Amino acid sequence: MSRIVPILSAVCVAGIGLTAWSRLAANGTEIDIPTRARQPNEPATAPEQALAAARRSCEMPPLDAIVTRLGAAAEAQPDKAESWHLLAEALLLRAQQRTHLRGIAVGRPVFAELPTAQQSDLERGLRAVATARELGDDSGDLDRIEAGLMSQRITGWASALQWNGRIAQALERAAGKTPDDPDLHVALGLRKLLAPRLLGHDPEKALEHFTFAARARADDERPAVFAGMACYLQRKRQLAITWLETAVARNPNNTFAKVVLSRLRRGEEAPFARDVTDEEAAAVR
Repeated sequence: MSRIVPILSAVCVAGIGLTAWSRLAANGTEIDIPTRARQPNEPATAPEQALAAARRSCEMPPLDAIVTRLGAAAEAQPDKAESWHLLAEALLLRAQQRTHLRGIAVGRPVFAELPTAQQSDLERGLRAVATARELGDDSGDLDRIEAGLMSQRITGWASALQWNGRIAQALERAAGKTPDDPDLHVALGLRKLLAPRLLGHDPEKALEHFTFAARARADDERPAVFAGMACYLQRKRQLAITWLETAVARNPNNTFAKVVLSRLRRGEEAPFARDVTDEEAAAVR
């Protein structure tokens, strides 16, 4: 009997480990790279244009201002799903801006502990997603925003176990509705780019997603930044430099892209993984 107990304990531990492994290794749905990108049904509205401009500034004050405006608009029209959808996206973009100068590394969350403001924006964003959905918004774009908000909540293995399955499900829903959405392909590419090496890391496949998104979104530098990282991880330094040059040309406001480009040109180690210092930021302004 004394020998059976440790054996059963080992089996239980192994079972728990396999369950955790399967939940962490679920990197979302696999979809083919489209030949053409989805085109908007209607021109961008004034609030959408304002949000895009705030995002391209790569500064917090414009995003703070647009979140305030969109929050007020949603409260003023609480039965309008579009207002809550746009607020959720604005909160996601503001959360992402807080990480703008932080290094990006495979298998490493940006924060080990979420700042209070970050936690607040993510919770508020998920509430806005839920409200928009209750009001009839069943769009793939809303699913993609939800996945992005949940992804920002991962700070380590425990939170990854909590959120990873739900993120994969949201991306699965988005892919089923809008498989040709460039923003979705950025999200799918990031899953493959940043996943731990034993849990689905695939820079080559990630590059396919980013290349599609970069071609479809000529005014968005972010897919080119991530494509550059995917190339660098494949030891294609010159191609990484080309992608970062594309990113900087598209948006000179992106300090992270400019600093990483300088690091790549100098042949520095870990050009993407290190935080941008104040000195580096000042040098590229």
